[in-house]
Amino acid sequence: MTPIDTDRQSAAGIPPASPGDVGWNVYGEGWDPSFGTSADFEVDGSADVELVEPGRGPIERSPAQPVPLAFVDGVRRAELSLWAEHSVTGDRIPGLAGAYGVGAVVIRPGAPARYAGIRVGRIAVWGGGHSGDIASRVGYRWASAPIAGTDPDECLAHLQDRMRRAEGELAIEAADAGWNVVLDGPLNRLWPPGLVAGYVKSHHRRILPEGAHAAVPGLGIGDRTRLYSVGSQRYTCYVRIGHPATGASPWSGIARLEFAASAGLQEVISRATLLSSLLPAHAGAHHRDQRAPVNLTPVKSLEHRLAKALGSVAMATRAARDAITSGARR
Repeated sequence: MTPIDTDRQSAAGIPPASPGDVGWNVYGEGWDPSFGTSADFEVDGSADVELVEPGRGPIERSPAQPVPLAFVDGVRRAELSLWAEHSVTGDRIPGLAGAYGVGAVVIRPGAPARYAGIRVGRIAVWGGGHSGDIASRVGYRWASAPIAGTDPDECLAHLQDRMRRAEGELAIEAADAGWNVVLDGPLNRLWPPGLVAGYVKSHHRRILPEGAHAAVPGLGIGDRTRLYSVGSQRYTCYVRIGHPATGASPWSGIARLEFAASAGLQEVISRATLLSSLLPAHAGAHHRDQRAPVNLTPVKSLEHRLAKALGSVAMATRAARDAITSGARR
């Protein structure tokens, strides 16, 4: 297929696309669209955001001694879409056989990284409050997980929620064991005071006031913004993890850290400064990861390890289908 010649289009009277309008800059990213984008802002700065850290301007990177770090993440996948139909009324309910895995990469100062806490779960999500395990003859089993909703998307959302809950449980377990935990993703729930930091790679909502928001891309590597409160339960700041790829948005090297406000402001200030200094050393490499630099190398390795722990999706799907066909729903 011959590439479209945009210059000839324009000459033929087709107007240029709107991103060419004055004031708009166009960037490209190698991220798979299923991961979202590094920056896709809804311009609705939250009214309950307040600067809480004294001073003005960014906090520059400072030398920090290595500390024990635990990077916690999870993966999930749908293995078979399900439907149950009433033989008399014809009513139908959606379902989903899915799997999730969570784990950690732990790194002690002076020691090699290793995997820890790997755990896998399989659930059969049923809408409308219905229930039933699915057990195959080859060892796979999906534990019943009923939900009230009847939208198929709610089944997938429940699988996502189960993964996030498992991540949170592992993160707290690691924090209780003395690790400084970086949980990939936001802190969606109340967290006890401790060593857990949420690590947010993509930015879909403008959280900070307009002027502070516009200044974020100017951060140097390891520099962070001052801390802001988000409601009464969380503190947050932005940090530059690495340089964006050529042609990418300036936000593509930015991550956002979240902390439980219950830990206390001074503790969070210290932890935010420490992690801002240490995390750039774990930044992803552009030639290895399309989501670099913000997708941290330990997290990328963990994703591969968890995918392996889930096993072959083709085998799992076949086992679930065979179980349904043979009526092995309990």
